[in-house]
Amino acid sequence: MVLRFNRETNVGRLLLIFCISIFFASISKVSFALPDGSPVKLAVVNSYDAGISAKHFSNTVAAIRAAIAPRRLDVQFYDQDDFLKDAAEKKFDLSIASSGLTAMMKASSGGISLLTAINKWTPDPNRANAGVIITHKDRTDINTLADLKGKNVGVSSTKAFAGFLAIMGEIDAEGLNPNNLFGSVTTTHRPMPDLVKRVLDKEIEVAFIASCILENMERKNFDGDLSSIKVVNEKFDDNFSCRHSTHLYPGWMFSVQPTLDSPTLRAITISLLQLPVDKDEGAYWTVANDYDQMNLLLEKSQVRYLEDRTLGWLLHYYRWYFIAGGAALLLILLNSIYLGFAVRRKTHQLQKKNQENEEYERENRKIQERIENLEKTNSIAIISAMVAHELKQPLGAINNYSEALLRQLNRNKSPSEKVLKEALSEIKGESTRASDIIDFVRTIGRKERRERKKFNLEGTASRIISLMKRLGRLNLNCTLSGDKDLIVYADPLNVDLVLINLLKNAEEAVSGQPSPKINVEITKAGSTAQVTIEDNGPEMSDEKLASLSNLGHSSKKDGLGLGLAIVRELLEANGGSLKLSKVPTGGLRCVVTLPLALEDEDELR
Repeated sequence: MVLRFNRETNVGRLLLIFCISIFFASISKVSFALPDGSPVKLAVVNSYDAGISAKHFSNTVAAIRAAIAPRRLDVQFYDQDDFLKDAAEKKFDLSIASSGLTAMMKASSGGISLLTAINKWTPDPNRANAGVIITHKDRTDINTLADLKGKNVGVSSTKAFAGFLAIMGEIDAEGLNPNNLFGSVTTTHRPMPDLVKRVLDKEIEVAFIASCILENMERKNFDGDLSSIKVVNEKFDDNFSCRHSTHLYPGWMFSVQPTLDSPTLRAITISLLQLPVDKDEGAYWTVANDYDQMNLLLEKSQVRYLEDRTLGWLLHYYRWYFIAGGAALLLILLNSIYLGFAVRRKTHQLQKKNQENEEYERENRKIQERIENLEKTNSIAIISAMVAHELKQPLGAINNYSEALLRQLNRNKSPSEKVLKEALSEIKGESTRASDIIDFVRTIGRKERRERKKFNLEGTASRIISLMKRLGRLNLNCTLSGDKDLIVYADPLNVDLVLINLLKNAEEAVSGQPSPKINVEITKAGSTAQVTIEDNGPEMSDEKLASLSNLGHSSKKDGLGLGLAIVRELLEANGGSLKLSKVPTGGLRCVVTLPLALEDEDELR
């Protein structure tokens, strides 16, 4: 929708503003009671660079600040696209923009245009803005509008009125189709002096800018040779001193959004109309009353936009998108065909596999039933073997102590009370141990867990080593070292069986060595205690190390095949673990880990 400014409406507005200015002209200082203390937001379209724009409208900003005091004025510079976006969202109260951009803003946000800017170079408010087509003076092939055909053009924004729409209207008036004229249009979203620099550097062939940009850059001592800039299709007007390529249109406009209250707006309007008009630089404000040419241009640009969007235009300007889209569709089609084939093939394979799996399941169920029966039989055999294996030690100790006492009695020698108490104590201890082993085996059969307790790990290890030495089941060159104060939380009998099995294995491993040695070390590792049992047995292969923990495997002729696998199960049942590794010089290293007891461990059970 194009905003149309009509002359009658603006003449009436001019008369109203004139009356207001006469009324307040005699008042030296105007003071209003403002209903709102929030800041007033002013948007300025930055066609120049920020420094030039700020100085050009510095008198305007100062007048607005004085009019709204003590309220604060926030000034924000915009490019054309962001300006229209924020206007639609009512993010500012006041704005300064070109007449054409103001008209587009009106259509989307409902803002009201009040005043038109002029200066000493553009004294006519109805003829104060135009577009400029520039190129480098070395481009002798670019002199007329028709010479723009196939050229690469740079613009700040396609929504800029003087810097794009006015020039497109001029090209259209020459009988050329602007939408089919250029090789490409590059939008920079940068202030227009940047386009001038790119033309001078020959980065782009042609640029569209607003009038007076070149003059402002020259007055600001631009660091570049502006004499190398050539204006294409240059026009001349006695009342317009800036170089230009198009018809002249109303200048920049001051507009207000519905977000601003009336008393504040009245104060601002009067303040801007009272600005002096004899300044050498900057803008002052009046009212334009001829918007016919601008309205016609905006209407034609909209009609042209719709007329030129033909199939041919689309194919020309978006041909690479069509090519890419067609290629993508072709790939999608081929991929769909392939996926359909692959899905059918995979479905057939899965159906066949499911049939095979069903047959395998039936066979597995039969095999599983057989395995369960074998496991039941094997479990009985394992438990029986374990009973026989583990009871040998306590029963052997009981037998040894009993035989010693009987020998003394047969010799008519009465053993001393000390010896008798010691022997009976050991017999009782080993009897209790044998009973515990039987109870332990029963729990295995019933899949029950034994009770855990807190106990000193070093004391348990020392006791087991002493017992096995007395019974002749352990090499005398077995040492115990490390931390003596580590309290663990586990089943004491389980730990006894673990240590006995590991020490027995170590003893058997070093039995043939010239200097047999077994080292036992107790250390702390974080929240666990570690028992490291290391022997100097013969060098071990990787295959043998891997086979040691396999249940049912034993390298000894009379071995039960229970040792290390059962040790690992006992430790895991108590929250521990077993790790095996080779000693570089020969032998085996067994690392047992057990959880350290907490202070309130017994209460947590």
